[in-house]
Amino acid sequence: MEVKGGSRLTKEPRLKMESLLMLRFVLPLFIVLTMSLMVGVWIYVRTASVLGEEVKTSNRLLLEQGMNVLDKRWEAIDIFIRRITEDSKVVRLQQTDEPFSSSNLYRTIEARSRLQDYYSPNELVAGYYILFKNNELVLNNDYTANLKDFAEYVQYPDRPKGYITSLVQAYHYRDLVPAEPVTLQGRTTSLLTYMRSFGFANRPNGTVLVLINNSEITKLFGGFKTDGGWAYIADEKGNLVTSIVGPGAKLPGEHLQLPGGSGVLSRQVGTDDMVVTYATSSYNGWSYVAAQPAKIALKKINYIKQMTVTVFLLFMLLSGLIGVFMAYRSSKPVRSILQMLASGSISMTASNSKSPGAFGIIHQGITKLLTSQRELQDTMERQRPFLRAAFFERLLRGQYQSELDMEAVREHVRIEWAGSCYQVALMTFPKRTAVYLAADLEALSRSRLRVRELVSEAGAGSVFVHDVDEDKIALLMQFTDTEPEVVHEQADCFLRELQQQLQQAYGIATLISVGPLYSRQMDIARSFAEAQQALIRSTGSRIVWFEELLPNPSSCYYPESTETRLINLVRTGHVEPLRTLLEELYRHNFVERSLPVFALKVFYFDVLASSFKLGSELGESTLQHGAEALNGLADSVESIEAHFLALKARLETMCEAVSRQRAEHHQQWFLDILAYVDAGYSDPQLSLALLAERYHVTETHLSRLFKEKVGINFFEYLEHLRIEHSKQQLLHTGLPVGEIAISVGYSSSNTFGRAFKRSVGISAMAFRNAGKQEPLKN
Repeated sequence: MEVKGGSRLTKEPRLKMESLLMLRFVLPLFIVLTMSLMVGVWIYVRTASVLGEEVKTSNRLLLEQGMNVLDKRWEAIDIFIRRITEDSKVVRLQQTDEPFSSSNLYRTIEARSRLQDYYSPNELVAGYYILFKNNELVLNNDYTANLKDFAEYVQYPDRPKGYITSLVQAYHYRDLVPAEPVTLQGRTTSLLTYMRSFGFANRPNGTVLVLINNSEITKLFGGFKTDGGWAYIADEKGNLVTSIVGPGAKLPGEHLQLPGGSGVLSRQVGTDDMVVTYATSSYNGWSYVAAQPAKIALKKINYIKQMTVTVFLLFMLLSGLIGVFMAYRSSKPVRSILQMLASGSISMTASNSKSPGAFGIIHQGITKLLTSQRELQDTMERQRPFLRAAFFERLLRGQYQSELDMEAVREHVRIEWAGSCYQVALMTFPKRTAVYLAADLEALSRSRLRVRELVSEAGAGSVFVHDVDEDKIALLMQFTDTEPEVVHEQADCFLRELQQQLQQAYGIATLISVGPLYSRQMDIARSFAEAQQALIRSTGSRIVWFEELLPNPSSCYYPESTETRLINLVRTGHVEPLRTLLEELYRHNFVERSLPVFALKVFYFDVLASSFKLGSELGESTLQHGAEALNGLADSVESIEAHFLALKARLETMCEAVSRQRAEHHQQWFLDILAYVDAGYSDPQLSLALLAERYHVTETHLSRLFKEKVGINFFEYLEHLRIEHSKQQLLHTGLPVGEIAISVGYSSSNTFGRAFKRSVGISAMAFRNAGKQEPLKN
């Protein structure tokens, strides 16, 4: 049978139809391009935002870094000033009227030498000077003069005459004079003047004057010295301390009003749009402010913007041309069909057609696809019970690595969770014979089928059944209530009713063990394992609750206190106590207890987690450590025991390494103490108390350390050191014994004489005379 269509379309309607067809082909492409453009714009906005935040964060960190460096420098200067003003030698000079007199000159020299111990030269401090009010003495570790000479030594060109004298008369507490030209030793440079008086506010005894290199401060903020950029530091009162200004830039007439803390914001300063970075010091309350023109700070973002717009415009133009061409080619077969329909020459045969045509092929392909899909669905439905059984088997055995993996499989096998907490019960049919026969297996199979029927009727989708063994069934119960007492009552009621129905309706006796309730799905395996333990320890009760059993001697032993002790022993490098503790853990878990594989793995992973914590603290590769620890681990007691012994050896190695590091550090620390004593033996103030305070230990510990390391106590070591140096001076110099005694650290010649005779056996003069006579004999 052949059917022919004789209807024809005129040219105008046909062209209109073809145009609409082309539009239908092109329109999706332009929609996709528009969506791509929108996505691109969104990506650009996000990228620009991220880059902008990155630039702002970088500026803020740069500013805060400079601020923190200066805070530490100011703190060091304050500590230095406090130490020298509290020094007894310096304090005595405050009450001395004529420091250069013969009776007081020694005190002045002594105080100046003491300043050597406090001052450490650095590039920030150009110089410091102690100006005494009462005696007009000016002093530091390498300079001594009166106030009048000092006014010539340090000059302030922009200040009136007598400015330095006025500084001594007034009381200053951490006062700072902003950067200005200062002539120091004939050289003029930009310095800040930092002052702190000693004495009382109503009666100052003098002032410590510290000159700060302004160039060292501005160097920290050189990153903001760009075209049009500037930065300044203002004290807590808003007074300008120092500033830097880039080419073509100008500081604002008044300080910016900014929020507290630190941050970055965009603000118009004068006529320019600026990116302002600010921070407030927690040490002295100073404000650190830096600004850059937005066009410079965001130069990278503007470049990305231009490139993005250019690329997208070119992409849209090129894609539009390609889209029109591809739409023309793709619509050509359909347009051919329309032309055939318009001409009325198309014919469809039911039996004699050799070729089905494009739409016929498409129709056949879709038909085959739908048929294959139905066959695949039928196959999956037949396999779904096996897939569910595999899902529950892996779930109960704890074989899923994460909840995401478990959820993906659960959704695939179409299992619906209905609860917020979970509990596993293990039902078993008590054995009547030692070996199951075919009839016994068939009876057990019927029993399991009965259980499934009753659970499906009573559980209403909240209980899942899984065959664990021939005579064991796992019941996974879900509960919407999270109160343990309520859940326990519901579970007990359900299980007792299930047991009663099985006994009365089918004569099936059962024993049920129940694991604890957990809220995490990944803990279902733990509930199942504890239900197994409860079944093993059951004593005849029809329902055994794990939580009601006494502590199981077969559970793993690794309490929290033991873990804390283990970690502390490794951290402190105590090798022997660690070995004892690890042996104790090994004995408890592998010798005295018959733990199941699951419990042993839990114990091993707990100890492994502790080693991970220690490894990360000690700078070891946790990833490599974990790979080594898990390599070859099998579900057997022997494998877990071998891995634990390897982990035990690794922990001991880590502890030994820590012990060696502590010993080396301790040895170097003691050598530093000896070097300090060897260099400062001539200081009369050197004592065990001073060393203990300097190195933050107790006097008892330090004295015991000298005895262990040197063989003699501290006082004997110091006396031996001083006596040996005095011997050299007695033999090779003509200095009086009194001066030698003072030069080696004794306060008087009498004390030195007694110490020398006690150590050498003869007096100092006798030793000198003997030394002079010895060359004559030779």
